Amino acid sequence: MYETILKDILFLGNPDKAQSKAKYFKNGKGEYGEGDVFVGLTNPETHQISKHYKNLATFDDLQKLIENQIHEVRFVALTILVLQIKKAKTENEIERFVEFYFKNLKYVNNWDLVDCSCMHILGPYFYEKTDKSKLYKLAKSGDLWSERISIITTFYFIRKGNFTDTFKISDILIHHKHDLIHKATGWMLREVWQKGGKEKVEFYIRENIKIMPRTMLRYAIEKMEEMERKSFLNLGK
Repeated sequence: MYETILKDILFLGNPDKAQSKAKYFKNGKGEYGEGDVFVGLTNPETHQISKHYKNLATFDDLQKLIENQIHEVRFVALTILVLQIKKAKTENEIERFVEFYFKNLKYVNNWDLVDCSCMHILGPYFYEKTDKSKLYKLAKSGDLWSERISIITTFYFIRKGNFTDTFKISDILIHHKHDLIHKATGWMLREVWQKGGKEKVEFYIRENIKIMPRTMLRYAIEKMEEMERKSFLNLGK
């Protein structure tokens, strides 16, 4: 099945779109996606392929897909994984998906691959766990994509009305140097603000305004009224 899925992906490739996507996902020398390879599929096309093969792809197929150098092939592997875990009925089944994900973290190596997968795979798993130490280990790993996974995973918790881990991981990442972590952390704080944690987020911002990266702040306050946004921006000066 691997060869069939790969053939379908390559058939839909578009050189012009591939060039544009490579630039967008920063695959140039010294950039965060250095060396990544694109064939130029759109997200609707990758989702269409994923849905078509969601009941046919085995773990062996997914292993070959996720190891592929082509970005869209890895995206399809992760999307199929998400579709399959959503149908898992037992704890053992779920743990098998989670183990697969952790085993292949090095291939979840761009922000869209992180964002399309971790909250759906790790989110439900860790939400039910008292011990979230593996999630916090990711936040302290020193690896850009693992660190992004740690904070984006909490999106699932936020949707369930639990904000504790989002703030704790934000504390860990608040001194991070990379813009992609600033954006992700600010985004999660904005989601908390929108999902009923308005006072908690505003308190958190005031407490950390002097050390919070400007990008993180801007993302966190994006949905506020203009006067409120300006107030927080002025606090940070």
